[in-house]
Amino acid sequence: MLMSLGQGMIIPALPDLAQAFSVSEALAVQAVTSQLVGRTAAMLPSGAIVDRLGAKPLMVGGASLAALSGLAAALAPSFAVIIVTQFVWGVGMSAWMFGREIAAFDMVRRDQRGRQMSALMGIGSTGMAFGPAVGGLLTDLAGVRGLFIVYAGTAAIVLIIALFHKETSRPQGQREKRPLFDLRAARDVHPYYRLTYAILFFSTFTQFTRVQVTNTMLPLYTQGELGYSASLTGAVFTIAGLATFAMIAPTGFISDKLGRKWAAGPAAALSVVAFVVFPVASNFAQLAAAAVVVGVANGLALGAMTIYTYDIAPTRARGQLQALRRAVGELGALTSPPLAALAASAHSPGAAFWLFAPLHAISALLIFGVGRESLQGKRPAGAPSTQEIDAGAPRP
Repeated sequence: MLMSLGQGMIIPALPDLAQAFSVSEALAVQAVTSQLVGRTAAMLPSGAIVDRLGAKPLMVGGASLAALSGLAAALAPSFAVIIVTQFVWGVGMSAWMFGREIAAFDMVRRDQRGRQMSALMGIGSTGMAFGPAVGGLLTDLAGVRGLFIVYAGTAAIVLIIALFHKETSRPQGQREKRPLFDLRAARDVHPYYRLTYAILFFSTFTQFTRVQVTNTMLPLYTQGELGYSASLTGAVFTIAGLATFAMIAPTGFISDKLGRKWAAGPAAALSVVAFVVFPVASNFAQLAAAAVVVGVANGLALGAMTIYTYDIAPTRARGQLQALRRAVGELGALTSPPLAALAASAHSPGAAFWLFAPLHAISALLIFGVGRESLQGKRPAGAPSTQEIDAGAPRP
């Protein structure tokens, strides 16, 4: 909750960040892009490190980098320094998130993955959704430098918590050592689920674009087009956060009882609805309605791709396989803000939502029409057993 809260704080501050450092709003959005570059760069090494050393080193190291980068941003003399500090924040955030994900997964029974991981991801997403509300208030009251000080403080608290974490993810015995960038790890997936794994790549990509396009373009639309304050923009994100939080229990039930695709598929379909509605919203009530839709989509997506991947990933390569999928997702998060910024500069912030809506429609069609269910007890006839999936594809 705290780490995600810190991540979300910068969102409504982007227009003020542009004014504080005398840069355009489109350039200010690239502070978020810099975070995403750091997250992407750290993803694949994090997968290898967690397979070798366990979760705690990633959690401690990631929180440390996040805290230091926040403090440096508060003292930054130029926007170039802001870009560097946000890159470091992204590295720290990525490492910490991957470590806590593996740590939590090791504590969860197979038949409770949906509910438990939905709760974990939901708390994190709720923290990020409330972050803009906190960030908007702090920006109005203390400016962007005061915001970064709080930004660093939240990460420092997380660091203290991580130091007391008891390692659970490092198995006994000699570990198989893989390269930090092992793109061949996908071969370990059972052949029955390889196409589904590829669909998860695309769906994760689109899921990350939903989050980043909303985070970067919605403040520009509400404040630039509608003339709302940072605090009121934060309130829109809070409504989305409440909807996300309300979906934690239903999403876990859907994932564990009905199937993984029945959480992932509707999330993509509702994203299309939200991205069509946001650009035509002309008052707070309409924005709130669209925020509820995108919040429900975020809630249904909570951990959906993560659980799906764990279901079909062999034990020997779970870190690498999750890292590969998440790296593709981070690529979507990385490329969407600059593309959205180009659309905003050429036309309006609302046009960026329409630009990305078709991706979510394609994702929904692939999940429902092509993807194979991985939930034990809901798998089609002829699907491999859990033991066969855990063993992975035979090595040549």
